[in-house]
Amino acid sequence: MTLPNRNRQIVLAARPEGMPKESDFAVKDSPIPEPGPGELLVRAHYLSADPFQRMRFEAQANYGKVLQLGEVIRGRMVGEVVRSNNPGYKVGEFVEGMLNWQEYAISDGSTARAEYAPGIAKVDPAIAPIQYSLGVLGFPGVTAYFALFDCCEPKPGETVVVSSAAGAVGSLAGQLAKIQGCRVVGLASTKEKTDWITRDLGFDAAINYTKYDSSEALLGAIRAACPERINVFFDNTGGWIADGILPHLAKNARVVVVGNIVQNNRAVKEKRLDPNSYIMVNRATMRGFIVYDYEHRADEARHAIARWIKSGHIKVRETVAHGIENTPKAFISMLNGGNIGKQLIKLV
Repeated sequence: MTLPNRNRQIVLAARPEGMPKESDFAVKDSPIPEPGPGELLVRAHYLSADPFQRMRFEAQANYGKVLQLGEVIRGRMVGEVVRSNNPGYKVGEFVEGMLNWQEYAISDGSTARAEYAPGIAKVDPAIAPIQYSLGVLGFPGVTAYFALFDCCEPKPGETVVVSSAAGAVGSLAGQLAKIQGCRVVGLASTKEKTDWITRDLGFDAAINYTKYDSSEALLGAIRAACPERINVFFDNTGGWIADGILPHLAKNARVVVVGNIVQNNRAVKEKRLDPNSYIMVNRATMRGFIVYDYEHRADEARHAIARWIKSGHIKVRETVAHGIENTPKAFISMLNGGNIGKQLIKLV
């Protein structure tokens, strides 16, 4: 294969203040690297835009290494091996990994993937479209599966509330809860999204949270949608949205904190509700979730999800932008709720 004479990369040009702007990113042209001994060169077919990337842009982060100005944005990629000096990987095979926002990436063939490590995994296009490895069969899928089943242990007949329910993680978590026999209520930001999760995904009810201007107002809608109170809260957002849900927990409720995107996108963090009284009085549990804790069990989730996709119990939807130059715009759109399902950027 004849390769082009440049490798376009997306780098961090400025640290965002609140919601990122396109000017916080830049397109950089670099030479396409040559793989050394034991290395392989991967041509990106799809890049992934994920909420977790936002915290990497701060000068300090709660976990993981932050980006320095001028560095290539860390993110997941699925692509084709176009050069290989590693006997474990053949030209023409597909791999997925934290290979960052660029058109071409070097990998040493490592399989270490926890804590943002750049290890790769082979992707079989005969099993599913390769981009599923960035979404429903990737870390979003693993997150939904283990955050729900291991952290929350939902039981048939219980009420499960999912915030950001039309995103890559939330839409799958809600479908998994339905498979488990639960009553599922989702929160999303548009009528199109609430219609989708109820009509197509089988959620029992949906709330457009943008209709409410405070957590107190949202709580009224939550109470109406969940007359038996909430047994499981799958929290993808944090912030005032979570504060409108926590007061309505049932006795022995389980809360899993998967994301904090409401706060991450604020220049000044909002004052939060103190959840202690609701957790204590309801004997509830609140647990944080980081997907890398489950990397050693990821195949368990992928195999189960793949079976449910094949049987029709899980439906998949993607929002796809085109061209590496549109990656920042797609990322910002995703943070603003512009996506339904998984946000991808297609390069090939």
